[in-house]
Amino acid sequence: MIDPKTFAESSLQLLQQNPRRYLNYGVYWYFVKALMKRYYSRDNLAMLGEYMDPDVMARMPEHENLQEALAAAVEEYRKNASFNLGRATVEDLVGGGVVLLHDEDAGV
Repeated sequence: MIDPKTFAESSLQLLQQNPRRYLNYGVYWYFVKALMKRYYSRDNLAMLGEYMDPDVMARMPEHENLQEALAAAVEEYRKNASFNLGRATVEDLVGGGVVLLHDEDAGV
């Protein structure tokens, strides 16, 4: 079982080290960002602003519960960190193809 607060803390540390790592979350980025904002603010990480991209958010598959979504976000991060090499084009998990991931709050 993935503890949401521990997940948010780990994500915070990864992103503080290198903000471009948000790209590894792929279409789960805005889900991860919303979760992180439960525990942290822009004081902790500048990219935790209000920007959300509804087009990218619509490409995140539906999940039965929070645990399933967290596990999928972890797997997406692992896959993109290993094979996508920091590209801003990520897999569209709902419609197929690719989607451009860009968060205006990231500033990178």
